[in-house]
Amino acid sequence: MFMLIFSKISSASNACRLRTLVIRMSSQLYRPVVSTEWLNKELKDRKGGLAVLDVTWFSDKDACSGFSKQHIMHASYMDMFFGVENTALLPRNIPDATTFQMNARGSAVNNGDHVVIYENVGRFGFSMGARAWWTFKEGDFTAKFNPKWMRKFEDMEENVKSQKHKSQDWPLAWCSEHSIPSLFNPDTKILKTVDELKKVYADVGIDLSKPVITMCGSGMSSCTLVLAAHVCGCPDVALYPGGFNEWRGKVDPSQIE
Repeated sequence: MFMLIFSKISSASNACRLRTLVIRMSSQLYRPVVSTEWLNKELKDRKGGLAVLDVTWFSDKDACSGFSKQHIMHASYMDMFFGVENTALLPRNIPDATTFQMNARGSAVNNGDHVVIYENVGRFGFSMGARAWWTFKEGDFTAKFNPKWMRKFEDMEENVKSQKHKSQDWPLAWCSEHSIPSLFNPDTKILKTVDELKKVYADVGIDLSKPVITMCGSGMSSCTLVLAAHVCGCPDVALYPGGFNEWRGKVDPSQIE
């Protein structure tokens, strides 16, 4: 399982303060959100078995250089797009299982570790952190992927025909500027309470007791929607990583509103 933080963390090693998304992976049953106090205590008290990953990413500049200047103590940097084969239809493609396993282990993550993920972007949505969380949920460290968390183009075509799932198509700009901030407290930028999050989904007609598929432009911002639905206890929530970019490139124009 995974645990998350939407807050600020003080690094004991260099006194830097980073606005972060933190995720924990464990074989035990935990809520996916943890506090900064929890992480600070774990960093001080835990003797091994804790992997802290900075997954900060920018489309227009190198994020690793920022990591080299300041980061949470004992953290490693993981580029979630390293070795990924992007295409015109999938400009933010997911890694294949072998590449993901290689990258995770290259970032000092071992099978069985508790994994904490954060990013130092500071914008609403924390889309890269949520994307990393989803990727760890989608895969594991033995080069196998879990289909529970992902829907492919063919699945979406079938869903359109059968209306089996409630699919929310939020274009990327609208998703990042309007819908994503509604999941967070505007003052603290911390994820809202479960009851508040459930109301956000209910207000737009999403029944979290039923299967939900989230999508955006290219499978980035919508990862935050997956994460929030999972926090709310949605038993079946998945991401369509191809997003509207892939959909419009493959379907007949009659299937685009």
